[in-house]
Amino acid sequence: MRCLPLIFLIFPIYLGAQITISGKISDSKGNPIPLANVYLKNIFDGGSTDVEGYFTFNTNTKGFAILIVSSTGYEKLEKKVEIINEDIYVELTLKTGNNLSEVIISIGAFEASDEKKATILKPLDIVTNPAASGDLYGALQTLPGVTIVGEETGLFVRGGDASETKTIIDGTLIAKPFNADVPNIPARGRFDPFLFKGTLFSTGGYSAQYGQALSSVLILETNDLPNNNEYSLGLNMAGLSGSYTKVWKEKTALLASAGYTDLSTLFSLVPQNRKWIKPPNGFTGTLGFRHKTNKDGMFKSYLQYQVGSIALNIDSNENTLMESPFENKNKNLFWNNSYKGFIGNNWRLFVAASISYDDDTDQLENNKFGSKQLLGQSRITLSRKIGSFNLRFGNETHFSQDDNYFNQFTSKINNKLTAIYAETEFKLSEKIAWRVGARSEYVSIIDVLNLAPRISFAYKLGINSMFSLAYGQFYQTPEQEFLRQSTVLNYEQAAHYIANYQWQTKQRIFRIEAYFKDYNNLVLTEQNNTINNKGFGFSKGIDIFWRDQKTIPNLTYWLSYSLVDAKRFYRNFTSQITPNFVSKHTLNVVANYKITPLTRLGVAYTFASGRLFQNPNNLNSLAEKTIDYHNINFSGSYLTSLFGNFTVIYVSLRNPFGIKQVFGYRYSDDGTIRNPIIPSSDWSFFAGISVSIRK
Repeated sequence: MRCLPLIFLIFPIYLGAQITISGKISDSKGNPIPLANVYLKNIFDGGSTDVEGYFTFNTNTKGFAILIVSSTGYEKLEKKVEIINEDIYVELTLKTGNNLSEVIISIGAFEASDEKKATILKPLDIVTNPAASGDLYGALQTLPGVTIVGEETGLFVRGGDASETKTIIDGTLIAKPFNADVPNIPARGRFDPFLFKGTLFSTGGYSAQYGQALSSVLILETNDLPNNNEYSLGLNMAGLSGSYTKVWKEKTALLASAGYTDLSTLFSLVPQNRKWIKPPNGFTGTLGFRHKTNKDGMFKSYLQYQVGSIALNIDSNENTLMESPFENKNKNLFWNNSYKGFIGNNWRLFVAASISYDDDTDQLENNKFGSKQLLGQSRITLSRKIGSFNLRFGNETHFSQDDNYFNQFTSKINNKLTAIYAETEFKLSEKIAWRVGARSEYVSIIDVLNLAPRISFAYKLGINSMFSLAYGQFYQTPEQEFLRQSTVLNYEQAAHYIANYQWQTKQRIFRIEAYFKDYNNLVLTEQNNTINNKGFGFSKGIDIFWRDQKTIPNLTYWLSYSLVDAKRFYRNFTSQITPNFVSKHTLNVVANYKITPLTRLGVAYTFASGRLFQNPNNLNSLAEKTIDYHNINFSGSYLTSLFGNFTVIYVSLRNPFGIKQVFGYRYSDDGTIRNPIIPSSDWSFFAGISVSIRK
C-alpha cells in the first residue's frame, strides 16, 4: 500500500555547532585535482575542489564521520575524521583508478552505488524518492521500462508481468520479496532500502549469473561493516522501531532491529476507500552479523522475520449491498549467509546460502486457503582477471517445497533447480568491450535442460558517450498454478535484443535504449482446459532517461519516459492482444531540492496512459481502456538535534489534489453492475521522526 511508512536514513552522527572542514586534494605526483567530490558519508554536507585542488564546506555534525573523496579517473578515498569543536584541515592524495571515460558494459542496467563511478543513481536517490514512500520498489517504478499497475503487486517491466521480475539479495533469490497480497491492493517490499549499499536493476539483457526471469532482475547487495556503535529510535504515524549496532575492533559487528506497524491511526485520519476490519499491522525483527577476515574477506549473515495480519470487507460484484469479510495472516522468514574473499593471490571466491519460508493464510467468508513455501539455495562463484579478461563461473542450486490448500483440498510441489554459468568480460581496446556468457539449468519437476547464451558489446564513441548492443536467451519455469495442473510443460522463453546509447558526464546523464523481446513457449490454457506451451508474444519499445545535477544549484532531478508496444497469446487469451498490465506511454519526473544543508524537499509526478480492461458486455477481448493515470507526490526532511542526538523529521504527501485514479473495473456475472478498482485512499500523508544515539 502506498501509504505505509517511510523508513528514512538513521544518520550515524548528531548535530552541534557549525564546523568548517577544508583541505587540498592532489594526485600521486602532487598535482592538484579540480572538481573532486568531497563529502561526509550519509550526510548532505560536502563540496567540490577548485582549480587548485582546495575545498571547504561547513557542517553541524559532531562525532566520528567518514570523509569521502571521489573524482573521475581516481580510486575513491575514505578517511575517518573526528569532528569536535575545532575546524578540520586535511591534505589527501588520490590514486589513479578506473576512468568514467573507460568503456563499460552497462546495457539494460540502472545501478545505484556509491562505489562505482559510472552509475546512474546513488542509493540516496532511491530512498529519498518522493514517489517511493520509503519503498524500494516504489522508487524503481520511476525508472524507464516500468509500468504503473496500481492494483497488483510487483514490478512490471517492458511488457512483462510481475512474475517475470526476480529479486536477489547477496546472491540468493527472494521467494517472497513483497508483503502479503490483498485483493486489488499492491503490497510493499519487505526490505528496508537502507539495508543495501548497492542496487542493480536490470531491465533486460542481464548477466549469465542469473536466471529464471523472463524480463528483469533486481540485484541487491547489503551493507558491509558499519563504522561505529549506534542506537536509534523511530516513531511515525504507523508505528515505532529501534535498532542497535555494536562494532568490535573495526572487524566484527552485530546489528539488530525491531519494529511494530499498525495503520489504525493513519487510516482514522485519512479517508479510506476500503472497509477495514483490521488495518495492516505486524512485527519485523532483524539480526545481522559482519566479520572482516585478515585477507580482506567479508562474511555477512542477515536474518529477518516478519509476522502480520490484515482484514477488510470486500464488496460483492453481484449486489452493491452485500460484502464478504476477507482476512490474511502471514509469517515470513529469510536468512542469508555469504562470504566474499580471495583464494591465494588471484582467485576471488563468492559463496552464499539462504533459507526462505513463507506461511500465507487467507480466509474469505467460510473458505480457508493459502500456501506454505520453503526455499533453500546455494551459490558459489569463482572469478579472476587474466590479462584483459575477467573470467567468472559458478553453480547455483535451489530446493523448494510448495504446499497449497483450499479448505480440505491440498497439493504439494517439490522441485530442484541446478544451474551452471560461465562468463567473461574483456576489452579489445580502450573503446571496445565484450561480455560473453552462457547459463544452463535443469529443473526436476519438468525434467528439462536448457542452455541460454548471453552476449553484450559496447563501443566508446567519445570521452562521455557510448553505444551498446546486447542479445540473450532467458528461461523461466512455469508458475506454480500451472504446475499443479500439469508437469508436462517446458520452460517459458524470451529472447532479448537491445540497442543503447548513453552520454554521461559527472553531473548529467542521457540514455536512450530500444529493445525487442520475442516470447515463445508461453503457457496457454486452451478452451478444452488443456495446458501447453503453445503461447507466444512480443514486446518492443524505447526507454529514455535524463538526470541533471548541474543546471540549477542544489537541485537534482530526472526524467524517464517509456514507450511500449506489447501483445501476447497466452494464459486464457483467445487471441494475440495487449495485456491489461501494459501502458503504452509512461512518464516520470522526480526532483529533490536542498533548500539548506539541513532541509530537503522533493516532488515526483507520474503519468501513464490508460490500460485495457475486460468488459463482458463487449464481445471483443480487452477492448476498452481506463482513464489515463496521473499522480503527484511531495516529501520533505529536516535534520536537527534532539537532546544532543542527531534527528531526522520527515513528511510526505501523496496525491494531495485527489486526482481520480482508476485501474480497472469489476463486473457482475451478467455484466449489469460495474465497480471501479481505485486506490485504497484518494490521498494520504505521513510524518515521522528518527533519532540516532552515537556511542
